[in-house]
Amino acid sequence: MKASSLDPRRWPLAFKAPLLVAAFMLVVSGVMTNAVLSRLRETQERHLAAMSTIYLNGLAAALIPHVLREDIWEIFDTIDRGASLEGGFGRATIVVVDARGLTLAASDPKRAPVLSQQAYREQAFQGESMLILDADKARAFARRALVYQDRRIGTIYVDYDVTHLLRERADVLRTLIGTNTAIAVLLAAFGYWIIRRMLRPLRTLSRHLDLGVAGAVQPIPAAEVQGATYEFRRLFRRFNVMADAVNDREAIAKKMANEERLASLGRLASGMAHEINNPLGGLFNAIDTIKRHGEKASVRNASLDLIERGLKGIRDVVRATLATYRADRDPRDLTPADLDDLKLLIGPEVSRRALILDWDNDVVGDLPVSASAVRQIALNLILNAMQVAPPGTRVHFEAEPVGGRLVVAVHDQGPGFSSDASAMLSGGASRPAPLGDGTGLGLWMTRRLVHDLNGHIAVETSPIGGAVVRVTIPLAASEEMRNVA
Repeated sequence: MKASSLDPRRWPLAFKAPLLVAAFMLVVSGVMTNAVLSRLRETQERHLAAMSTIYLNGLAAALIPHVLREDIWEIFDTIDRGASLEGGFGRATIVVVDARGLTLAASDPKRAPVLSQQAYREQAFQGESMLILDADKARAFARRALVYQDRRIGTIYVDYDVTHLLRERADVLRTLIGTNTAIAVLLAAFGYWIIRRMLRPLRTLSRHLDLGVAGAVQPIPAAEVQGATYEFRRLFRRFNVMADAVNDREAIAKKMANEERLASLGRLASGMAHEINNPLGGLFNAIDTIKRHGEKASVRNASLDLIERGLKGIRDVVRATLATYRADRDPRDLTPADLDDLKLLIGPEVSRRALILDWDNDVVGDLPVSASAVRQIALNLILNAMQVAPPGTRVHFEAEPVGGRLVVAVHDQGPGFSSDASAMLSGGASRPAPLGDGTGLGLWMTRRLVHDLNGHIAVETSPIGGAVVRVTIPLAASEEMRNVA
């Protein structure tokens, strides 16, 4: 069991509230039980004292004449006839002593012989107390002074069984405990049921929030909104407004990211136009040479070789651009050429920015990972590195399979990543997309692509200075494979 599960602050509200109700009921029950038992005890003792007073007064009236004459037999006969009590008290034990504390007669002569000292009985009473209830012995002890003409001539000591009174107390205690416990349990169960019903809208809201983490935020159905209470109905409506806004934002962000990708390709295409235009001039010259001197085999072969090399160069540039543009329609495994094509694609931009590009592609053979996604990730990271790298500095690209994973890293010698850019790359998939100019849509799209591939992004300090973005992607078999046309 975890230590945190023992912390009451971490318990669910649906459990804590009924538990608090039960605890409160037990405290109230304890106070009420104590009050009831105290009142019962006082009532019993008051009735017992009244009964003892009446009983002893009657017994004293009958005994005083015999005590004055010290007529032991009459005293014994009187107490023997008066020892039987009604009301469940059984037979009382009665001892009559004279003014010196010596026994005159007793209902049980063996325990209190005639002329035996009974001073200990007097010492058991405190002060003017006339009645003592001993719960341990289950007996009540009473005394009554025998007074004749303002002169004390003796004392009557009586003790009798009060087991039935103590049993009544125990029965009341058990009844109170059972009743109060049952009430507390029933109230706790009822409270648990009520709290769960009250918290049901929160569980609905929590479920939709969890669904929003995994993908698009799902609005709460209208039926559940209408069935909620006033407070939760307002909350659900506001949540649905927020869900629609978040989904619209995500849709706009994806559209802008796609437009930014196309804009990047457009910028690269403008540079590639020069790369295509250069061999075209040579091709036209070769064609013109063939027209003029085509009858010569050496001239014709040299011109055809030049035309072939020029066309191959144009083909490579066009293929790289086409592969990047058609990435979303091309779910196939990654090949070394997919990454090497990027080098050709960014070549004009590297030259324009006067950068030094180091290319280290250790991918050999096909790898079971989406070629289009990896190409887009690598292209976004390279373009970002080129944007922050000062002229004349290095941009280093490396890719290698390591232990069932593909590791792609891009180094630069720029100023490093800002906290916002780093958070944009390493944030969770649920982080909202940035909107506006220069807010890092390319980085956001890169993070989304890496997340879709179950990969991981780390932003570190590069050994060559600046920053390095390292992407680790697990290798998994593709379900669909199609070659680039």
